[in-house]
Amino acid sequence: MVAEGRKLGGAGWNVWRIFIGVAYLAAAVFNTVYTLPRSDQLDGYAEGAWFGFLADFMRDVFMPNGDLFMTLVILFEVAVAILILSRGRYVDAGVAASVLWVVVILPFLAWPYLLTNIILAIMQGVILLRRYDTALWDMVRSAPGPRRATHPN
Repeated sequence: MVAEGRKLGGAGWNVWRIFIGVAYLAAAVFNTVYTLPRSDQLDGYAEGAWFGFLADFMRDVFMPNGDLFMTLVILFEVAVAILILSRGRYVDAGVAASVLWVVVILPFLAWPYLLTNIILAIMQGVILLRRYDTALWDMVRSAPGPRRATHPN
């Protein structure tokens, strides 16, 4: 999608974008605090896999290397969050990565998680309908409010 051909995202679009970005940060925190220490207990995904080779992958590759895979997932979540909370083509890249991630993991999910991930992919993908010229940190910096007086020393 060409950013220049899209309308600028207004307040509502930015709130949605920020919500998705912060959700990825929250997922990274959750996975760091809760899932990573229990990465040896994720074999339930093998049971929900659609295809036998995916179940084998979970048991033979993922489970013995759960800490490595979960660390990669956490790093991915942080990267996606930073991209989505950024501006311009970075937002597009972050949203594309998030939608691709949600779709790629579908074959590992049992019902009803399958349906929720399809809905999640659509809800994230709509962010691409607009362009975003301001990063979250720029919005925070330029927000109205009390300012500290600066004193020359």
